Amino acid sequence: MSGALDPIQEDLPLELPPTPPGAKLQPSFAKPVADLPPSLFEQFWARLRGLPWARWRAQAAPVLKSGAEQVGAVAKGAVTRGGAAARVAATHGGTVARVAVKRGAPYTVKLAKATAQISLIRAFPLLIARTIHLFGYPAVVLRTALQFTIAHRAGLAIDEVIYFRVDDPAGYTVYEAPPRLGTAIAITYVPTLVLAVLAVICLAPALTPRAVLHLPPTWITWVQLWLGVAFAAHALPTYEEAGPVAEQARIGVVKADPVSVFWVIPAQIVAVLTRFGGILPAVAGVLACWWLAGALLH
Repeated sequence: MSGALDPIQEDLPLELPPTPPGAKLQPSFAKPVADLPPSLFEQFWARLRGLPWARWRAQAAPVLKSGAEQVGAVAKGAVTRGGAAARVAATHGGTVARVAVKRGAPYTVKLAKATAQISLIRAFPLLIARTIHLFGYPAVVLRTALQFTIAHRAGLAIDEVIYFRVDDPAGYTVYEAPPRLGTAIAITYVPTLVLAVLAVICLAPALTPRAVLHLPPTWITWVQLWLGVAFAAHALPTYEEAGPVAEQARIGVVKADPVSVFWVIPAQIVAVLTRFGGILPAVAGVLACWWLAGALLH
């Protein structure tokens, strides 16, 4: 037979291509790798890179340049106007502030002065009345005690008794409204009679050494003067006491009550005198008792 025979080729596993003649077989342990789809990141990056950035940049360049120029012009104008406004404000701000102070300060000062004057006008009479009550606290306590005693003896219900406080009125008795005018007159004006008598008794000896005997005053004289003035200053009732009596007397006149007819005019005079606080009643009581004590010496 002519020529050599081809070697016998056996089927290779895994359908690998036949090995060329004369080649050495090398053991292979690698496994075939299948093609995997791209990941989400790769897909996003590919889409992002595929956008027409160059075309968009070319279209946006003129707009951005024009906007930058406009912003620069506006900013420059704002700075210029702001500087001018700042200079104007700096120049005229002091003047405006001074004018505002000149126009506002007198009104504020006048308002404060008017408020202080109104407060002082309202507080000054109350301050004087409180001083009078504080100076004559023995008379306040005695008058309240007499009112309480008479109201209690008359069988009236007593709601509250204040013997002394630093206020106007300084002492009072809250009691049931008396059914008769005579009882109301007794509660209101019997303490007035008692305090007037005590004031004259204290003032007469105090005035005697100087007016009659021409003797120098001693500490007893000053105590007598203090008690006499205190009793005289609180002899008249307060408006809270004299007002109801005057109203009851006025109603009694309509009913032809003889006591009311006799008492209505004095009750109205005392009510008007005591309507504005305790200063006028105190001055009237002191003048009346002083005159009466001096008249007894002549």
